[in-house]
Amino acid sequence: MARQFGPLLKTWLRLLLPSFIADVFFPKHKPTWKLHPTSYLDGLRGVASVLVFFCHYTENNFGELTRWYGINEGIPSGLIQLPYIRLIYSGRAMVHIFFVISGFVLSYKPIKAIHARDMDKCYTALSSSTFRRAFRLFGPCLVSTFFVMCMAQLGYHKVKWPSWGEQFAAWRHAVFAQITWPWAWDTDLRPGYDPHLWTIPIEFAQSMLLFMVILMVSRVRLRIRQAMVFALMGYCLTCGKWAGFEFLAGLFLAEIHVLQNARRPGWESPEKDIKSPRSVLRTLKTAFCISLLLTGFYIGGWPNIDAEKTPGIRWLLANTPRPFSEMDKTAPQKFFFGLSAVGIVWAVGELPLVKRFFEGALAQYCGRISYAIYICHGPVLDFYEKRVMGNPFVPAHGEPGTKGFKAAVLAKGIKGLTGMSTRAQMQFGWLLGLCVLGPIAVWAADLFWRGVDDTVVIVGRKIELACLDDTEESPQSQGYSTVG
Repeated sequence: MARQFGPLLKTWLRLLLPSFIADVFFPKHKPTWKLHPTSYLDGLRGVASVLVFFCHYTENNFGELTRWYGINEGIPSGLIQLPYIRLIYSGRAMVHIFFVISGFVLSYKPIKAIHARDMDKCYTALSSSTFRRAFRLFGPCLVSTFFVMCMAQLGYHKVKWPSWGEQFAAWRHAVFAQITWPWAWDTDLRPGYDPHLWTIPIEFAQSMLLFMVILMVSRVRLRIRQAMVFALMGYCLTCGKWAGFEFLAGLFLAEIHVLQNARRPGWESPEKDIKSPRSVLRTLKTAFCISLLLTGFYIGGWPNIDAEKTPGIRWLLANTPRPFSEMDKTAPQKFFFGLSAVGIVWAVGELPLVKRFFEGALAQYCGRISYAIYICHGPVLDFYEKRVMGNPFVPAHGEPGTKGFKAAVLAKGIKGLTGMSTRAQMQFGWLLGLCVLGPIAVWAADLFWRGVDDTVVIVGRKIELACLDDTEESPQSQGYSTVG
């Protein structure tokens, strides 16, 4: 019996354990991952996805910590509210980094083909990316929200409808009118069953815009192409279309990256003269990139509350250009998040130490599960955070038997254990809750990545190959990119 069940048990353990743990116990099955020229962007996207999870966890449970350091209502500020440190839970800016990275990665292969004078490869990559984009973006979301819908009807999650038919109809409405609805372009549709998926239809719409622009400029001269893309970026900002600007900025950065790689061998001199003009230019460029990162990270900590009282941020608010200054209250931060995201993505690729960090094993693992953790963290928080976090003790209010009397609420969960009266208690509770919920979110994302995300990618490729004209060459993996 042991011989029969031993291999089966090993198989299930390998499937159910997080991949980084399974790789330790089953090293023969450990896959190999190779770095490529834009691997650092995968790492950056992965870290940004984790910070989005931290953001929603913090906003749901410790909203007071989203205030800026020194701006409070009678309670001393906590250390994690300080500039730069607060970036670990400032996930709103990360969405804009996703979009710039998506524009970069989706443009990279077509732009490389254009510079190699291989227009057939460029058009094949564009065709393949366009065909598979809907599968790549929407497929995992349909699976995750269908699971949430089933759990809701079983009474474990959100609102239970009177019947399965009505529950399914509500899910179908969320799918067609919100999750896969790209016609709003850059509007937050707050999809049912997972409002965090509001970025997905925007991602799809801007991907189509990006492919169309690449097709339009693919045959024009380099300087004209760059000027046209830059002009379109400015046009998007003039129209208040922040997402379009970010995707096109990714295209602009991808072309700069390709040009730099083509010229780099010629730049490197065998003589290491630290006083050469080239060395001085490199130093100035490094200083400029560091300043971009510092500025971008400061803006990334934009507080959810009292931004108009925050040093530096209030100046940005006062100088927000139209039309962003005349739109909704979140529009100014989207404008500056977009600008800073472009600077951050470019600077990360130009600073060797920072680039190596995002090419490291931890960041690369986060990159592989980035889309899965973005999709899974919302349902994980909905399922577990109330049970894990609980509430602090609330004393009785009023006299028993009188109007307005409220009975005492007993302490439970992590909030009950640590209390919520001081910033120190909040910060300790924040860290403790993260230590419990974080591994659950990563585990769920790891399983979803291997079981659903990768499967959707494979199915999308097979469907494309099955639909291709027999006279066309196989696209292989041209044009494929993971999403932010």
